Amino acid sequence: MKNYKFIYVLIGLTFFLSSCEEWLQVEPRQSIDSATALSSQEAITAATNGVYARFRSVALYGRDFLAIPELLADNAFNTGAGNRLVGQFNNQPGSHMGNWGTAYFTINQINLILRALQEVELPVEFRNRIRGEVLFLRALLYHDLARVYAYDPTADIPGVNVGGVPIVTQGTLTVAEVEYPARNTVDEVYTFIYNDLEESLGLMQNFNMNRRPFFVTRGAVAALFSRVALYRGDYARAIEMSEIAMASGVANFPADPVSGWRTQVQPESFFEIVFTTQDNIGANESLRATFMSRVFLNDAVAASHGNVVFTDELAAAFPDEDLRRDLIQRGLAVNSGVFEINKFASKNGVPNLDNVPVIRYSEAITNKAEAHYHLGQFDLALTELNKLRVRAGLEALEGITGPQILDEILLEKRREFAFEGHRFFDLKRLGRDIIKPTGNVEHSDFRILANIPNREIETNPSLVQNRGY
Repeated sequence: MKNYKFIYVLIGLTFFLSSCEEWLQVEPRQSIDSATALSSQEAITAATNGVYARFRSVALYGRDFLAIPELLADNAFNTGAGNRLVGQFNNQPGSHMGNWGTAYFTINQINLILRALQEVELPVEFRNRIRGEVLFLRALLYHDLARVYAYDPTADIPGVNVGGVPIVTQGTLTVAEVEYPARNTVDEVYTFIYNDLEESLGLMQNFNMNRRPFFVTRGAVAALFSRVALYRGDYARAIEMSEIAMASGVANFPADPVSGWRTQVQPESFFEIVFTTQDNIGANESLRATFMSRVFLNDAVAASHGNVVFTDELAAAFPDEDLRRDLIQRGLAVNSGVFEINKFASKNGVPNLDNVPVIRYSEAITNKAEAHYHLGQFDLALTELNKLRVRAGLEALEGITGPQILDEILLEKRREFAFEGHRFFDLKRLGRDIIKPTGNVEHSDFRILANIPNREIETNPSLVQNRGY
């Protein structure tokens, strides 16, 4: 079995060194052979672009990290069209997120870039920028792995917690370099992510306004840091990083909550996954195909699928005066009786093609609001929360205190980030049960965590599988 694993790794690494379409794209040259890969500034730039491209994967932000958390929680209903993601909607054992392989393959690519930055003679500014970018991307990958496969620091279950995820820092190019690491503790994983983000924040000091949100900026690093700190229960740091992000100028807060979803680039994006025509996921697995039965916003002819739609409960959570109701519309044909989200409506002018915001300005606001709540700073929490409410056409909240504030923050997040992949992870990190007609899933249920792929467990004797699988 281990020989098979070695072959799998070498095939993957051969692709890493030689692909001319996804991994080593660079202009004007389109490929770099394995003899010169990662030995020049041009090659390292191409390799870094290839890392960004990995995030377009269906298993990452091409679909799953936005659609599946809505299905696992109580936001989305699955119509069954196309027979896709039905198991996730029903919370069937083993039907969960599946980012392990893609994430670790990309982490290996990042680690090889980090090695090259140490070994190749390069301009200091270039070295610092690339290092800052890939450290951010590695932190994002590790946090997403931790969210899926491990309990959160704020909602641990000590009796069944078997750890976080393995931390791998050395890139692998040969069979001799292959290692079989055990799972690090949750705290070790978060400390590692913190270290990557802190270094990235310093390195990206001078890389902000001159770059679009398709690339890492200091504002993006601070925004992700605020998310990670909230998950860790480090609330003072979450506030600090939210403020740095909002002051960075990378993203802004439009006067209405709908217009940003109609522009090619979402103005709220601190970090956004860009999709070009050749990156089109297509009519079966794209976000448009998953969420809508129309090809474009106002199409009158039904397209395929649109299988992930609003639950009645979520649709009812939007008051009549909420401006964000413009992001909700009835489906077509068999979906005429359900509500669909139209945030991803082929807005780039090509069917099934939309950029994907990963971290938005509104999240920095809600991170800050919730952190203030946990610190007992209720007035400050309400001030932040009301920024979203007032923009959405709702009245500002006054005179509430204690746990009611947290409930309102979670309700506002549910509305603001509908079908952006937050709901399941918010319930999980707060230790809350998932209440849904198909069957409740208590936080103590083993299905809260994903199963590590069996091939990894069979190959690596140091890995411990999550409970129940």
